Amino acid sequence: MKKLLGGFLTLLLALSCMTTTQKDKPKESINNTLLGSWEMKRIEWVSADTVYPIEKAQPGVLLITPNRYSIIWTPTQETRKAFEVLSNPTDEEIIAGFRSVVFNAGSYVHTDSTFTTKAHIAKVPGFEGGMQLYDYKLSADTLRLTMFDETYPNGSKPDWAGKWKTRFTMKRITK
Repeated sequence: MKKLLGGFLTLLLALSCMTTTQKDKPKESINNTLLGSWEMKRIEWVSADTVYPIEKAQPGVLLITPNRYSIIWTPTQETRKAFEVLSNPTDEEIIAGFRSVVFNAGSYVHTDSTFTTKAHIAKVPGFEGGMQLYDYKLSADTLRLTMFDETYPNGSKPDWAGKWKTRFTMKRITK
């Protein structure tokens, strides 16, 4: 279990660190205002009549390169609990730690108002090839990214589809 979690995190880090040179960038990505690193500041789950906010989000990052994205975030208000012995966590600590983060990385397409991701690696085994659909608004160095739909690799949708949206408010860390 420990090796599996370590492998997931290593692969996520490797995908997020991929870079290209300016000459390798597709023309449309040179003007891509989403490029860079974004720090999670606020998370909201939004329905037609309810908003559940996490005012001060736990650490989370969205990385966008010309061809790839990587997102990792914590879906709870509570601070993640450290392992009692960092180098030797119990199975219960590993499970709790794994449940306390969400991550995906892969490719994306975007317009001036939409961002659609396709997971190449995901926390949830089997979601590889799945898509998440977002709309976004960018104002100075603040990105408001709202996931409004998700499609599994087999074409089906989660139970929350059409009922809930997840809205992230992020601050730019780097371009």
